[in-house]
Amino acid sequence: MEWNEPCLVQYEFRFGAKQRPAVARLGFPRPDEKDTDVWVCSFQIQGLKDGRVRAARGGDGLQSLTIAASVIRKSLDRLRNISADVIPHEIIFPRYVPFCAGLEFHRSLCNVLDLEIKKKERQLARRNARKKPT
Repeated sequence: MEWNEPCLVQYEFRFGAKQRPAVARLGFPRPDEKDTDVWVCSFQIQGLKDGRVRAARGGDGLQSLTIAASVIRKSLDRLRNISADVIPHEIIFPRYVPFCAGLEFHRSLCNVLDLEIKKKERQLARRNARKKPT
């Protein structure tokens, strides 16, 4: 299926042993034409299976965009030997911290991530302090 709308992100990459080319596309969120309380965000991974243009639905534009980007990220994470001439896909499509197990679990995961980030920042600061000439 052809992509026929404005593209927020177009990410070209190669995958697999044969380094087959593929493109992940993420559209702009927009209100649903049929239900004004719903937002949709189109996305596509051309070069995998059917390459259909799909739509993620959410309560607002940010939610529909987040869902679409998460589906792309999960799909790319399943592939082997991904390479790109630009930034790795993990940076273009960041991992989503889920709410599916409740807000408290989400906050707990965020706290774990924050602690690990602070730990790494301290390690880097110590290493950089040792490198500076006195």
